[in-house]
Amino acid sequence: MPSYSLIDLADAEAVRNFAYKGKRGIAEDEVKAAMKSTLENRGYEVHVKWGKKSGSDILAVIGTNRLVIEAKGEGSTRQVLGNNFLNALGEILQRMSETGTEYGIALPAHPSYVELVLKLPKRVRETLLLNFYFVRQTGTTHEVGLLRWHAG
Repeated sequence: MPSYSLIDLADAEAVRNFAYKGKRGIAEDEVKAAMKSTLENRGYEVHVKWGKKSGSDILAVIGTNRLVIEAKGEGSTRQVLGNNFLNALGEILQRMSETGTEYGIALPAHPSYVELVLKLPKRVRETLLLNFYFVRQTGTTHEVGLLRWHAG
């Protein structure tokens, strides 16, 4: 069974360095599986909607803390990646109904996804306070990079 680790990504340079090179073909359910294992390793109770079921892809709970995550896989072209990213933003925005809940988007660590996230305007980043999770495979291990944007 693969192991999973979570790496805090402090800034744009760290995120760009975390991105993998080339096409890996990481599917949405693979992103969900990596997130599930990573969060469970951190003590969360994790509920995943596999496949294309409607609703939040991932709900993770630890104590009174809730985390809602929308996941997307790698697309076949840059245009598909762009569409997936915009869909993820729209879906997570529609789910941002509870105060005290953290919200995030989990994506393959593809350079195009990284650049789309980094191009979000500062005002949008500070208003939404979304966490972005980037998944990459390294052998039998999946690493998850976390970029948190907070006001300031």
